[in-house]
Amino acid sequence: MVFPRVIATDLDGTLLRSDGSLSARSRHALGLAVEAGARVVIATARPRRATDIVSDQLDCAAVVWSNGSHYRAADGTDCFRAIGATTTRMVIEKLAQALPSPGFGVETGTAFFHEPAYQPGPMTLWDRELVYSTEELVERAAPVAKLVVRSPDEPVHLMHEAAVTAVGPLVEVTYSGAFSLLELSAPGVTKGSTLALLCEEWGVAAEEVVAFGDMPNDLPALTWAGRGYAMAGGHPGLLDPALGLLRAPSNQEDGVAQVVERLLADL
Repeated sequence: MVFPRVIATDLDGTLLRSDGSLSARSRHALGLAVEAGARVVIATARPRRATDIVSDQLDCAAVVWSNGSHYRAADGTDCFRAIGATTTRMVIEKLAQALPSPGFGVETGTAFFHEPAYQPGPMTLWDRELVYSTEELVERAAPVAKLVVRSPDEPVHLMHEAAVTAVGPLVEVTYSGAFSLLELSAPGVTKGSTLALLCEEWGVAAEEVVAFGDMPNDLPALTWAGRGYAMAGGHPGLLDPALGLLRAPSNQEDGVAQVVERLLADL
């Protein structure tokens, strides 16, 4: 097995343990991978302010935030692949009709804006601002790195089905948890497409990439990479044999580190 030139990993449910910590084993294994010539890329749904505490502990060649909508390029600059204001307004209008009692929020990369109907989760407790209408949300929040919508008590898979039907051509619709939360980005913007952009800059082919993830928002990266590893205990949809994904031990077992250690042993 050829050692990868890029190792891309999700954070929650994948690299991090369930308490949100980065283990010494994982930190060590990825450090050895960098010494062996691999580039490490974090690819997460988290915004930057909730990611730096982890990425600062690793030698990352790049970091992908907000499911690919905001990323740190190889030269260190921040780049956005945002949703336009007109599209944002149209999507909100359509989802207001398609979902029961939805609340909307916008991640800009530096702050989070939300209307009263949106109940913020733990990752939006910092730098957030309440606005009092969806129109004010569209006017104030820019760039729209990620549009999110909560529909209280509605199963996320049903929300996803309804949203794809209502706005599928306008935005990418995905989710990374089971908390009645959908995450929307511009058409074609996913963890996988942004990872592909970075690898193109580096002259790295998909076959030279290993990726790890545990939720539907990770699927584009896992299927684009030459070797995609679905974490044990992750979303059942990723464990479908038809996807052809490999299996890694769970995050609680430092599954990413275990796979990287095996790859290093084969050098």
